[in-house]
Amino acid sequence: MTQKIDISTSTIFRFILIILGFVFVYLIRDILLNIFIALIIAAAIDGPVDWMAKHKIRRPLGAAIIYVLVFSLFALFLYVVVPPLSGQLGALASNLPEYLNKLGTGFADLQQKIGPGSLQNVLNQINNQLSWAGSNILGAVVNIFGGLVSAGMILVISVYLVIQDKGIKEFVSSVTPKNSQAYVLDLAERVQLKLGSWLRGQLLLMLIVGILSFIGLSLLKVKFALTLALLVGLFEIIPYIGPILGAAPAVALAFLQSPILALLVIALFVVIHQFENYLITPMVMKRAVGLNPLVIIISMIIGGNLGGILGVVVAVPIVATASVFLGDIFLREENK
Repeated sequence: MTQKIDISTSTIFRFILIILGFVFVYLIRDILLNIFIALIIAAAIDGPVDWMAKHKIRRPLGAAIIYVLVFSLFALFLYVVVPPLSGQLGALASNLPEYLNKLGTGFADLQQKIGPGSLQNVLNQINNQLSWAGSNILGAVVNIFGGLVSAGMILVISVYLVIQDKGIKEFVSSVTPKNSQAYVLDLAERVQLKLGSWLRGQLLLMLIVGILSFIGLSLLKVKFALTLALLVGLFEIIPYIGPILGAAPAVALAFLQSPILALLVIALFVVIHQFENYLITPMVMKRAVGLNPLVIIISMIIGGNLGGILGVVVAVPIVATASVFLGDIFLREENK
């Protein structure tokens, strides 16, 4: 006997509203991403500002001190790094034809081994992609302008949240129903502590790995050591694959100098990676997010598809935030 299923009009209406809600969130995903990044920055800065507030320094002044200190350190970094970096980039650009010629010779040898057609097809595809990129300079300029607007938006939101007493909590309260505010505020406080410590630890980790890479590459006399070390430090923010992506250019350029040097550079990054895993990370990231590696990789793939490179970077803190909430749900179910 077939059982009849009745679906009320209100159920259908709620289902449609849920679908429309998901569509709306997808359409404004870039704005939500900027807000989330601003929340992470505010969470990282809120702790030091709270500490200063307890020592009779008003929050606006404390926030101003932190932001001025951060921008001053960034300006000092640019002042120290940009001159030699620009020199290295100029030398790299002038030597690029020679490097490409060496790579071309290597490609020719490789082509004889794997067949005449397959490698040429790959090179043709690369050439087509480069031609397409060159014809889309206007699009690149628009993207840069959009990135500056997003950066300004993130800065304004983070400053506003920090200078307000309990600014993050008040923001969460304003978008939360009253009957859920007590739990959501407690959840927000735990997430804020986790994300703040994650960002501070991640930045320190990037700095340490970048400095170690620069020292090692300089001792090995690898060309463009500063530029390569900067790439290594920047890629460190991407879990698991970041160290590989950061080390690849250094290994490639070292190989052009000498195959033995390339092996030494690989050994250098293996040592740095082990040093990072067993000493630096446990010390710096004591309160960092604890997530399954598979979950992190899947979240990075989804984040990359939705938000590009920025989506990959913020995928981990977003999933960490969700994990705190899901952990509460599972704990509640176990206690029933």
